[in-house]
Amino acid sequence: MKPLSYKDLKSAEITHNQNRVYSENYQDIYFNTTDGSEESNYVFIDGNDLRNRWAKQHQQSCFCIAETGFGSGLNFLSTCLAWQQSQQKPQQLHFISTELHPLPRKSLQKIHQQFPQLAAFSQKLLDQYGSMRAGLHRFLITEDITLSLLFGDVVESLEQLNAKVDAWFLDGFAPSCNPDMWRPHLFKQMARLSNPNATLATFSAAAVVKKGLSGAGFEFKKRPGFGRKREMLIGHFAGEAVISQEKQPWHPLPPQTHSKKAVTILGAGIAGLCLAKSFHQAGFQTTIIDQHQHPLQQASGNGYAMVMPLITAQKSPEALFYLRAFDFAQRIYGKMIYQPVGVTEHVQSESERRRAENLAQLNFSDQLFTVNPDQISYPSAGFVNAQLLSSQWQRYIDHWLQNKISIIEKKTNCWQLYDDKKKPTHQCETLVVASGVASQLLINQQNLNLTAKLGQTHQLQTKNSLNIKEVQLNQGYIIPVDDKSGHYLIGATFDHIHEDGWTQADFSEIDHLERNLEHWQNNEFYRDLSQAEVLSNHTAVRATTPDHLPICGPVMDEQQFRLDYGDLHHGRHWQTYPEAAVIDNLYVLTGLGSRGFTSAPLMAEYLVAMITGQPLPLEADLCKIIHPNRFTYRKLRKKQ
Repeated sequence: MKPLSYKDLKSAEITHNQNRVYSENYQDIYFNTTDGSEESNYVFIDGNDLRNRWAKQHQQSCFCIAETGFGSGLNFLSTCLAWQQSQQKPQQLHFISTELHPLPRKSLQKIHQQFPQLAAFSQKLLDQYGSMRAGLHRFLITEDITLSLLFGDVVESLEQLNAKVDAWFLDGFAPSCNPDMWRPHLFKQMARLSNPNATLATFSAAAVVKKGLSGAGFEFKKRPGFGRKREMLIGHFAGEAVISQEKQPWHPLPPQTHSKKAVTILGAGIAGLCLAKSFHQAGFQTTIIDQHQHPLQQASGNGYAMVMPLITAQKSPEALFYLRAFDFAQRIYGKMIYQPVGVTEHVQSESERRRAENLAQLNFSDQLFTVNPDQISYPSAGFVNAQLLSSQWQRYIDHWLQNKISIIEKKTNCWQLYDDKKKPTHQCETLVVASGVASQLLINQQNLNLTAKLGQTHQLQTKNSLNIKEVQLNQGYIIPVDDKSGHYLIGATFDHIHEDGWTQADFSEIDHLERNLEHWQNNEFYRDLSQAEVLSNHTAVRATTPDHLPICGPVMDEQQFRLDYGDLHHGRHWQTYPEAAVIDNLYVLTGLGSRGFTSAPLMAEYLVAMITGQPLPLEADLCKIIHPNRFTYRKLRKKQ
């Protein structure tokens, strides 16, 4: 199963008898029946000398472990406990694991009950675990422990991984039971992903394992195995760093070029607020500059915002991206901020019915969506209380500067920011522009290809309850803020705006209520809606892109890129191009469109991981589809 497959994986088939957990898929046990936790400690934690290495590397920002075969999660939970008990250690632990046949949540829960010392970490994992979707899943277990689960074939998953690994747990079932995992390409990927002197430990001393390791540049030695196991292997990477062979490296993902843990974010919409949270949790001092007094005004100022996946009839970049964004957003917002009341999409036209029929053929869990003749239901989708989000997440902003920035200028070792009177206002070393459509007005080194859409929503108070528990979607949408009391948010228009109107601030003369209501003329609650009291309205400009995906990553030196890649349209597939030039320590997150509350948490996590050099929460192919350079690259290929 490829990690970018558009489907759910089949869960593992097991038999569980007392302490014995047996895989029917591989005809092998998951862990030692005497004491699986002690086995994890002996083989993997002690085998990689983790406690001593953590103490020696305690000034390191992140320590990364990668595992082949998540299985019951026992190695991960045992590592979490060892990490917690260590006095000296790096600032962050990042644990990566692959799995082709994930265990269902209930099976994990039952297995973990055998290990009460791991209960606290087990619960933190189980609170977030559940989806069987192929691909990468990111879990924030504690403030200093992150888990990246890669569901799919181990080699194809590692090929999509962007990370640098300090220690390897080579687990999975024995080579005799699971030969597909222990193939030569596994060890090649290990070499590509390894930091210099990365260590390894594995329960297996089989010839195929030793041959694969030595062929990929690893040195190893035998060590007594655990329990009845005679031998195991420990070792380290002694080969040369693997250099990328990509001929057109147009999509660099550079970290910041200095070690100072401070960042300035321009813009306090949902993108800026999510960035502040992710940076703060990574140990950064966060400064936000915005023209308003509080976060979530302008395009993010609706009060309540829908969060849902995008499901297309065929696999598409959009659908793959938004599935991951939706999963992550649910986990990040939490139960108080996010209301998973469900979303009901009405199916009325013939084209909508054909789409619904095609969706019904997809292999996804009913928890993601179900299809009926006249509607598509998304039971885990819902809405965010943006006011509550703003009040709770303001604690992640260390410094707030209320100002309107009009110019950003590169000085010798910093960025100089000027207000709309061209007065110097602020200096910083790392700058992230998250200013919606204004991002293009601030960034002159690159054309971001943004377009602007004007939207308006209304909060209404009806005399009677409409008796709708789920968000209703029918081109427009209705969010049941409080169905019992008759409080609803209705929206939203999506009108194109010429660039001359991007900075317009006064929308008092605009009223789109009738247009927002007309989507519901054929519904039984239309009369109540049309007679409702208007509590408030909100009008703002959204930043969108031609491919409906966010723009997230480094700001490019477009002039230099066009010089270096100017002959790309000739199609010389043998030609090697230089890595595309970036503007150091300048990043952008914009173009979130109408799905900003769904995509912003993942994009913030992604950008912070990039800037700090930690494992990225997206597969390599999906990093390309959100890269700020994608539009220029596509134009050069077509000579535009």
